[in-house]
Formats: sequence, structure tokens, C-alpha cells
Amino acid sequence: MIVNCGAVLVQWRPFSRMKTVCLASTSATADQLRQQLDNLHKEADSTRAKANNARLRLMRLSEAVEKLRRQAAVSVQTGKENDARELLFQKKKVMQAMEKLKSRIELFDELAAKLNEAISMKESLLISNMALDLEVSEIKAPTPIRIVSPTEGSQNDTDDSQHLYMNNLEFPEDQELQDFSDSQVDIHAENELKNHEESFSEKKSTGADSVQSPREISTFEEFMDHLDQQLKKIEEELETFLRFSNLLLGSKEKPEYSKVQHAIEILEGVRHTRERFTFEPLLTVA
Repeated sequence: MIVNCGAVLVQWRPFSRMKTVCLASTSATADQLRQQLDNLHKEADSTRAKANNARLRLMRLSEAVEKLRRQAAVSVQTGKENDARELLFQKKKVMQAMEKLKSRIELFDELAAKLNEAISMKESLLISNMALDLEVSEIKAPTPIRIVSPTEGSQNDTDDSQHLYMNNLEFPEDQELQDFSDSQVDIHAENELKNHEESFSEKKSTGADSVQSPREISTFEEFMDHLDQQLKKIEEELETFLRFSNLLLGSKEKPEYSKVQHAIEILEGVRHTRERFTFEPLLTVA
């Protein structure tokens, strides 16, 4: 019951707050994907350069082995057996170094192949992220209700006009329930988006100090750890993207988007790559 109230004005107007937030989040994710792609390309170039340097060193060692073999043969012919034994011993050491270098080259080649796979998956994710068009319906929200208090002289007239006006207003119960449900979904989605943006800002601020630059890596083990961190970031971003997509699509009676399914397949591929990367026997350098 409304007592001592004047005219009640109710207006409806649409707004697109959710759609703006979605576009902003998509743009931020795309920028991060581009940055990660640049880092992966730099690491792949560095790995290929190390493999090429190892091949050049292997060629020089092969030439040294051939030279030692010839010198040993000459020493045997001239009767210098002690010199020949020393040369053959040096040749044996060089050949052992060549075997280790061959194993290292094979490992570099395998790492380069894994990096190419990661780059391919990251590019597919970026394309899917840019092409994904989430159709979020615009949610309507009422403007604040204005209540005007009447004066003493017009109290009776105001009550009569208000009574007639309220009788003419029709608010279907189903429409009110639907609007309330949509508003709850809107609030929940906004909270999830806000939490995602805050966590992304924290990760971005702390990640810059924790991730090593490729130039700071001095050992092969550090290089492997750095690559594993990059793949872990890819996996976390894919999981966040899928949670966000399920949140927006879960309350809508629509079939599952094929691009979301493609993102799930990419996530499984990243996990499989990390497992192989962690437990591959060839990753241990002899």
C-alpha cells in the first residue's frame, strides 16, 4: 500500500553495459596473445640459432678428427709410436665430444619442433579469439522511480489520479520474473569479469619480474624451465577463456559454439605438450 504518494513514473530504456565489458576483455586477451606469440617466436629463433652453432662446431670437430688420424698414420710410418698413441688418444676424446654434440643437436631440433607446435596453437587461439562473436542480448533495466509528494491542497485529487493511474498500469508477473532473473545473471557475470580483470592485472604486474628474458638464460635447464612457464601461461589463459565463455553461454538456450569446442581441443593439446615436455627422456642432457 502506498500512502502519501504522488505520481509514480516508470520508464524503460536499454543499455549495453555487458557488451562493452565483453569487448574490452576480448581486446585485452588478444593483446596478451600477441605478446606471448612474440616471445615464442624469439625463443624459437634462439633455439634454431643454437642448433646451427652446434652443427658448425660438429663440422670443425670432424675436421679435427680427420687431421689427427692423418698425423697418427704419419707417426706410425716414421716410427714414432708414442706420438701416434697420443694422437689416437686425442682423437678418441674428440669423437666422444662429437657424440655428445650430436645428442645436443637432436635435442635442439626437438625443442624447435615443440616451439613450432606451441606457436601454431597460439596462432589458432588468437584467430578464434578475434573471430569469436558472443551474441550477448542487451538487458533492459528500469530507471529510478520518481516519487513526488503532493501538497495539502491537492491531496484528494492526487490520490484519485494515482488510484486511476495504478489501475491502468499492467505488469505481467512472468515479465517481472524474467527481468529479475536476467538482472541476477548480469550481476553475476559482471562480478566474474571484474575478478578476471583484477587477477589478470595482478598476474601481469608480477609476471614481468618472475619470467626470465631469453637473454638472461645461461644454461639448458633454465631454458627448459622458461619454456615450461610459457606453456603453463598458455594453459591458464585457455582455462580462463573457457570459464568465461561457459559463464556467458550457460544461461542461454543456444547450442554450443563450435569455436568454444575448438578452444577446448587446443587446451587439451597444450596439456599433452606440457606432459611430453616434462617427462620426455630426451630432455635430460647426457
